[in-house]
Amino acid sequence: MTDTSQTAHSKIGASSYSRWSKIHGGCPGSVNLSKNLVSVESEYASQGTLAHTIASEALEKYFFMRTPPLGFTQSEGAEMDAAVKVYVDFVKSEAMKAKAVLKDGHVLIEHKFNLESVYKGLFGTADAVIYWPEEKKLQVIDYKHGAGIAVEVEDNLQLQYYGLGALLSTNFPCATVELVVVQPRCQHEDGQIRRWSFESFEILDFAADLAADAAATEDPNAPLNPGKHCRFCPAAAMHCPAVKEKANALAKIEFSKELSYDPEQLALALKNIPAIEAWIKKVHEFAYAEAVHGRLPPGWKMVAKRATRKWKASEEEVVKYMAEATKKDKAEFYSEPSLKTPAQMEKLCSKQIGEGLREMIESVSSGYNLAPESDKRPAVKLDPKSDFTAITDGDE
Repeated sequence: MTDTSQTAHSKIGASSYSRWSKIHGGCPGSVNLSKNLVSVESEYASQGTLAHTIASEALEKYFFMRTPPLGFTQSEGAEMDAAVKVYVDFVKSEAMKAKAVLKDGHVLIEHKFNLESVYKGLFGTADAVIYWPEEKKLQVIDYKHGAGIAVEVEDNLQLQYYGLGALLSTNFPCATVELVVVQPRCQHEDGQIRRWSFESFEILDFAADLAADAAATEDPNAPLNPGKHCRFCPAAAMHCPAVKEKANALAKIEFSKELSYDPEQLALALKNIPAIEAWIKKVHEFAYAEAVHGRLPPGWKMVAKRATRKWKASEEEVVKYMAEATKKDKAEFYSEPSLKTPAQMEKLCSKQIGEGLREMIESVSSGYNLAPESDKRPAVKLDPKSDFTAITDGDE
């Protein structure tokens, strides 16, 4: 049964499980340390949230409102639309292959569940769940919009959390669980869509680990364990003594080719680098968020990023103009699956034709940077309400 009573995020949710899992080398103490702290959604996270919203709305309309298949109109940009379409088309195709029956609840979009039977406070939302009645297979599909870090599907803690939630909340007779990652914007040797299957009973071992990990976070003396997972911790930037201790210790280590050094110290420094890099990233994000809300660190200012050129005219208008002016085939104006950039398009035409093309182009700043006051760019003032969204740590 789907539980819709839960709040949007769990402090011990699926998306942060790799951070707070004691068994899997995470930091159980980070949960208490992050209590009542507000995270700020980064530009990349905001794009991911928007992409998920577009995808879920498209699938809800397709499956449950029986509207025609979604036509992507580049309203949010060609790259986002193309990526979301890969996920949407995959879910639709898998549901058809599964011979899923909608009236029997075989297709679930943005499926909310709780795992109170495993441990209190465990709940979340799976992007898409499809039940294959003939195979007795439960398929849990997770969309990843990020382009920077390739997400592995095998032994993925977040997906196993979703898989367990889907299994216990649907009550379908299930022999196999299949977890799927759809990540169109990131290169991976296994492709954009990656799968991992296992027998359903195997997830019971995971449930035991999850319960133990959740219990460990409630210990007032839960250990703090800095690592690369610090980049996702709200407390890492300004509140974590363990990260500061690691940073201070690392800063004191000196190495020189001319002098002898302790190999053990070098190994320790290398081991601590991911935690320090994560901490640096969190400090930048925290300082940026403070600046956006009008609390500029002394000696710093907000400046506009370098403007980039984008199409002001519609795709149809650009293609029509170029086809008539250059007599070239329309296919030459595309870099699949989207329209070529202004710079790419200008290479296809003469200077005279390019003058007309420039009327269809505008220069737009892609955002802001926090810069020292010595930076030559002029300072800008921002409206905090329009530029940032506060979120809590947990499921996304």
